[in-house]
Amino acid sequence: MAAFLSANGYFGLINEVTRGTTPGTGTVQWIPVIEPTITPNLTWLNDHSLRGSPVENYDQVPATRSDDTEFKSYLYADTIPAVIRALLGGTDTVTGVTSYTHAIKLLNSASTGSQPVSQSLCVFDGANYFQSAGGQADSATITFGASAAAELTAKYIGNPYTNYTTAQAPFTTLSVSTESLIPAWDTAVTIASTPYTWIEDGEITIARKTAPIFTLGAQGPFQNFAGPVEVSGKFTAVINSNADAWTAGATPSALSRGQEAMTIVLTNPNNQHGAVNDSLTFTMSNAQFEHSKRMLSKSYTSVEVRFVAVADTTDASSGYSPLAFTAINGVSAAY
Repeated sequence: MAAFLSANGYFGLINEVTRGTTPGTGTVQWIPVIEPTITPNLTWLNDHSLRGSPVENYDQVPATRSDDTEFKSYLYADTIPAVIRALLGGTDTVTGVTSYTHAIKLLNSASTGSQPVSQSLCVFDGANYFQSAGGQADSATITFGASAAAELTAKYIGNPYTNYTTAQAPFTTLSVSTESLIPAWDTAVTIASTPYTWIEDGEITIARKTAPIFTLGAQGPFQNFAGPVEVSGKFTAVINSNADAWTAGATPSALSRGQEAMTIVLTNPNNQHGAVNDSLTFTMSNAQFEHSKRMLSKSYTSVEVRFVAVADTTDASSGYSPLAFTAINGVSAAY
């Protein structure tokens, strides 16, 4: 016998029509990933009953189970929107010709519990195929730094996986993205209509606090349930003025209430469809800065500041939302 090569592994996901049921047809998003993992979260019940001996545990019995799927990925403008839609849940509104704009906002629908689309997930680790239905996105963190590639770290909560030795439908035909990754240097941060060109790195986290709901009659979840969305992040910036915003009392400030409109646009300078470069845009029309920290650990002075995207009506299709997302790429179909 020989060991299996992890480099042969890959990852795919597909939107479900019926929650918890893998569709037989549809468009699989094959996302180039780094270090994907799938972890069974099986609860064990310990038997601590007294039986006349100085023993703590007489038995362990399996109880409920859900499975976590986690992965990292560089940012690819043609596949990452599938993950963002799984977090926000709103309809993907597609416009354009050749170069397509995908606008996704937060789903606000009391009749459906405001639940984003569920997705079936497939992880091939080079030896076995692990397929998990009912996957609900829990969180995604996008990181970007001037000298690095923009990256995504994502987590899903899914039903107990089924493992196979051969690929199962609809994950039978691998067709991985040929788009180049987005280099983070080509990122534009605008706050209160002012370009902030002195930011070194940053991150955005979209979180749903997804958790399984268990009911009687099944070991797996009744549903993997997404909670209310939270959006937060942070920047590290060069101090290039003694009237620095965030810490020296200017606007925007991290020392007082003062919410500002902010956009973060990650552009791919190496991929064009038509005359427009592919890009990913995160719009937060009501961002509050907080927890600023001046740092003298480098040869130049810098500051780290956190932010929270506060809910507003501008970024929402209905009601309130802290974030609106837009992607420009060569994909004509909605995510």
